[in-house]
Amino acid sequence: MYRLLATTRPAIRNPAVLHRLLSTSVETMQESSIQSSKVLTLETMNPNVRKMEYAVRGAIPIRAEELRDQLKKEPGSLPFSKITPCNIGNPQQLNQKPLTFLRQVSALMEYTDLLAPENIDVTRKLFPEDAIERAKRNLSYVGNAAGAYTQSLGVQEIRENVARFIEQRDGFPADSNNICLTSGASGAVERVLDILVSSPNVGVMIPIPQYPLYTATLAHLNAQAIPYYLQEDSDWQLSAADMERSLSEARAQGIDVRAMAVINPGNPTGG
Repeated sequence: MYRLLATTRPAIRNPAVLHRLLSTSVETMQESSIQSSKVLTLETMNPNVRKMEYAVRGAIPIRAEELRDQLKKEPGSLPFSKITPCNIGNPQQLNQKPLTFLRQVSALMEYTDLLAPENIDVTRKLFPEDAIERAKRNLSYVGNAAGAYTQSLGVQEIRENVARFIEQRDGFPADSNNICLTSGASGAVERVLDILVSSPNVGVMIPIPQYPLYTATLAHLNAQAIPYYLQEDSDWQLSAADMERSLSEARAQGIDVRAMAVINPGNPTGG
């Protein structure tokens, strides 16, 4: 190839010109190498992630954050002085007092020095006795090591308590070995859908309006969201006829409908 170039192009005898051409060629190669080294771009990322939408984190909340920053930097620049986020289920943002008992038990379990014999008299002045006893009992389940790793399904004694609660509430026996504790409802929903979805043809029926967790997770799994609509003029009640219509239409399209999410009243209509 060197000989071909040499015979088809005039020789470059000026060293300065040759140096400039070589330098330009090296810089171009370096830039090309840097660009090709970016393995994660919008084009190369998981396409299912690009399809995910989470409306509670969308344009309106982003604009609200911008206005909040403006109020901090320029007080009085807007016709209001405070922004209250209502896009997520956080009643404490609306000044609702949290469940005191749970906070007390958590505090005692996280800072176990409060339960030490030399401190317990002072602790009893700050915490009620039932919170102290519950914290001690919970700590006994985990060897006084709150925050440490547990069994995959969760702490055995807590799962047994959950099973007893289910039996008392529903009147049916519950097996603690069939109960899995998660870090929240979202984690549980994602885990169940992850198990159910085995192909892009799998569908799950979800209520509309809905919390975007369901559609976002199904998009991530490349599965089908099958909507059924709650009736606004009937206090957001279910319509059996509409559910049957949605199911029939989905199956007619060859979708393998495997599950249905039931939450009523559903978020954002009160759930």
